[in-house]
Amino acid sequence: MPAIGNILIVGGGIAGMTLAIASQRNGLRAEIVELSTDWSVLGVGISLQGPALRALRMVGVLDACIGQGFGYSHFKACNAQGEVTGTVELPRLNGPDYPAAIGIMREAVHSVLQTAVAKARVPVRLGMTIASIDQRDDCVIAQFADGTQGSYDLIVGADGANSSVRNLVFEGSGAPQYTGQAVWRATVRRQPEVQGRYSFFGPRSKAGFNPVSDTRMYVYLVQNLPRFVRLADNRLPEVMRGQLADFGGLVAVAREEIVDPRHIVYRPITSFLLPPPWHRNRVALIGDAAHTATPHMAAGAGLAIEDSVALAQLLQAEPSLSAALEKFATRRFERCRMVVENSFRLGEWEKNTHAPDADPVGVLDASLKALAQPF
Repeated sequence: MPAIGNILIVGGGIAGMTLAIASQRNGLRAEIVELSTDWSVLGVGISLQGPALRALRMVGVLDACIGQGFGYSHFKACNAQGEVTGTVELPRLNGPDYPAAIGIMREAVHSVLQTAVAKARVPVRLGMTIASIDQRDDCVIAQFADGTQGSYDLIVGADGANSSVRNLVFEGSGAPQYTGQAVWRATVRRQPEVQGRYSFFGPRSKAGFNPVSDTRMYVYLVQNLPRFVRLADNRLPEVMRGQLADFGGLVAVAREEIVDPRHIVYRPITSFLLPPPWHRNRVALIGDAAHTATPHMAAGAGLAIEDSVALAQLLQAEPSLSAALEKFATRRFERCRMVVENSFRLGEWEKNTHAPDADPVGVLDASLKALAQPF
């Protein structure tokens, strides 16, 4: 029998929805509270690599995600003019009938997961979060922002890098720190030549492509920026095009399509790793709330999905809640630490291209091999 009966999941993003679906499949009752009133997400794309696809398959939504995205099995590194300097064939962890990775719009992933949440009959309360948490021996009480309350066996904070659950329960745990880089993403038409993920290394910054459908891709730019500067929306296209002026080839073609600020997301890059344990009595953290990785390995969403599947498995299999949560941190910490630290290291090498120990290819290769192992 499962160690617990009901779970409150705070946050209706990728981690929270995956946990709800996995929990219901494992005989646990889950419900979600989500701060957003319309349950929407920024309209930019993400990359889901083999480990993420493997975990999505375990909760029954892989085929739906692949149907909404663009599958590929290679990564190309290029110079600023678009000349290919290296190609990495990505492992097909789900077998030869599936791509190694997909690019997909975030709203498409959310739509697939929302459909699965509805099919699993998971209750969802929008425009809601928790104001306080009262932990007791036999339950945990959530006081909601509207004055209501609920009693649960477990509360899980799946509410992102700036987690309110972490702030309420994990005192002194710190917060994500700015790394000295910013990331830009702009959605444009997919050029026919773009059949996989690309990175272009320029004199000031790194740019790249990730195809997200047959017709669209996003251009990303990692900018070295010692102090993050917020910009008015109407300035985003001009500034991003200026940052891409160092690049020729396909990047130069895509650059001219960056004209609409509604299709651009510009964010500071942060990093954070919470030391274990990732629980306090009957409250636990997953995803970015526990480990915020920079985007350099495109592995953050995959880790969150894996967290959700692993936690649901342990809650179903272990005889007690405490045993399940202890084993969760033991099972997940080193894998997540590796991604957070190696992603941060890649960013540091991009800021200091003359670092004597720089070995980005070696770090990426070793990291991808480690992530290909079962989680």
